[in-house]
Amino acid sequence: MRYVAYKIYPEEFLKNEVVENSLIIEGRKVRRVRILGKVENINVGEILSFYVDGVNVKYFEDKPVYIKEGDIVDVIGRPRTFNGDKYLMAEIIRVRDEKWVKLRDLEIKKTRKYLLENAELADEETEEEEFEEDIEIENLDPEVIKEKILSIIEKFGEITFEELSGMVRLSEEELEKYLSELIESGDILEPIPGVYKIQ
Repeated sequence: MRYVAYKIYPEEFLKNEVVENSLIIEGRKVRRVRILGKVENINVGEILSFYVDGVNVKYFEDKPVYIKEGDIVDVIGRPRTFNGDKYLMAEIIRVRDEKWVKLRDLEIKKTRKYLLENAELADEETEEEEFEEDIEIENLDPEVIKEKILSIIEKFGEITFEELSGMVRLSEEELEKYLSELIESGDILEPIPGVYKIQ
């Protein structure tokens, strides 16, 4: 299954342990994280690697990424370790502007309760995790998919991108596409980046 990417501060990645491909935050296993910060020390070799506010990020995908020193980037990835060093295996990298820094701080404060209530307990032995809300929609008609996304947003009143992506079996790119279409059609609003509610 695809795990929710929880928004965290880069310093939380630095100060917490990575155990069995999970970052341990307040006794919870976090399998995917989203960090925002400034790019430093870009190294383009067989793989792209760089630092985001001190966090070592590695990008193994073939898809090109256009970043430069000093850019503010939003990175979604999975915590990993190699030879005792921890790093973030990036899945998605997007360049943002300065206004995102304040917004991210607000988003983290708003979603922290969700992380602590819903992330897997670190001392649980099970590797499998199930969500009753996990909806198989990848093979449906696009209009039906949009209806299902709308019904989830309506059910929660207000929902973050991470919460929504943990409930539907779509890639983040596909989910973003459907959400953009729903915003354009006037069905939903995005009052702050990454948070959605019914219009």
